[in-house]
Amino acid sequence: ETTTIPETTTTKAEETTTVQPTTKPDVDTTGKNVKKGGYVKKNVSAYNLKLEEVTEVEKGVCYYVYKECNNGYSLIKVGNQELLVETKYITYKCNAKKIVNTSDKKYSYSDMKVDLKKLEKAYGSILKVDIAGKSLDKRNLYYVTLGNAKAKKTVYVETSVHAREYMNTKFMMKVIEDYCRGYDTKKYKGKKYSTIFNNVKLVIMPMVNPDGVDLVTGNLSKNSSAFIQAQNIALKYPDIPFPSGWKANILGTDLNLQFPAEWQKAKEIKYSQGFTSPAPRDFVGLAPLIEPESKAIYNFTLLHNFDLILAYHTQGQEIYWNFQNINPPNGYEIGEKFAKASGYLLTDVPYNSSFAGYKDWFILYFDKPGYTIEAGLGENPLPISQFDEIYNDNLGILILGAIS
Repeated sequence: ETTTIPETTTTKAEETTTVQPTTKPDVDTTGKNVKKGGYVKKNVSAYNLKLEEVTEVEKGVCYYVYKECNNGYSLIKVGNQELLVETKYITYKCNAKKIVNTSDKKYSYSDMKVDLKKLEKAYGSILKVDIAGKSLDKRNLYYVTLGNAKAKKTVYVETSVHAREYMNTKFMMKVIEDYCRGYDTKKYKGKKYSTIFNNVKLVIMPMVNPDGVDLVTGNLSKNSSAFIQAQNIALKYPDIPFPSGWKANILGTDLNLQFPAEWQKAKEIKYSQGFTSPAPRDFVGLAPLIEPESKAIYNFTLLHNFDLILAYHTQGQEIYWNFQNINPPNGYEIGEKFAKASGYLLTDVPYNSSFAGYKDWFILYFDKPGYTIEAGLGENPLPISQFDEIYNDNLGILILGAIS
């Protein structure tokens, strides 16, 4: 027995039906190239290339503007999308609110964390915020990337390795904000910031020792195990004020004495000075790279292969540029430029402090320019009255580091 498949019939109406397009065509986006950061004058709608509303863009946020189209719209970058906004709402004058509070006497980890979130929201087209690791007390070691991620040259800057030197974190956060605010408008010696940063990737870790900073700034609960542990350590060193004299991480290890650059020599010196156990300062640790913060910086540096590093400390208005008899190529010449720009003294590290530091290891291992910069002058923690001077003295160093 065979199965007969019924014949299908087509009506005349079906023969003449055509399929209608389900999407609108893209609009014409020809126009004048802009290729710089811009802002919207108020919160407005952003559209896809079919002029369908996708999202709202916010006043006070920097968006990368590709072009001003002939159709009255501008093509901008919103997240990972290219969207259209009416050109009449675009301005190239920064209208973002100022974020970093430079009058805040004590700048804590939580202050920095909040500011980083605001900076990333306002200037996400310019900077990126990531995490390199965690501190002993599980705070994030944040870092900011500015400039061209694909640039051949990478410069690294770190601050607040020592807890009582938190002034540098505030200074560096303000620098980050001001770079972003003036990215397409401000110049250094005739060059726009955007031109400078197009040729370099600048990586900044504004707080290497967040646990210690929170201890010194009073942002660590006195009932916490970390505070009680630090207090017990400090009792063994009554001549060092607590917590204002604290430099170490929360476990009592000096993070700038943790690197494999004649660490044993550093140990001999510091032990002879009486720092033979965890202390508010100058204890080298039980071995190199034993603390999570120093280990994170070590691995982070190996991963990124920096071309030049700036390790910021306070105080002394001095720049240290070499390690023992190792003078990296162009190290002194670049250091001279830094000294001229800042008015600081380019000099050698005092012998008893010249081993096992981050800058020491960087020069020893990579044979590239590395600098410890002692900003400001006086007794740590430095007073807020020095902020403007530190900012003005060091802004040129950071730019020169990028272009040298």
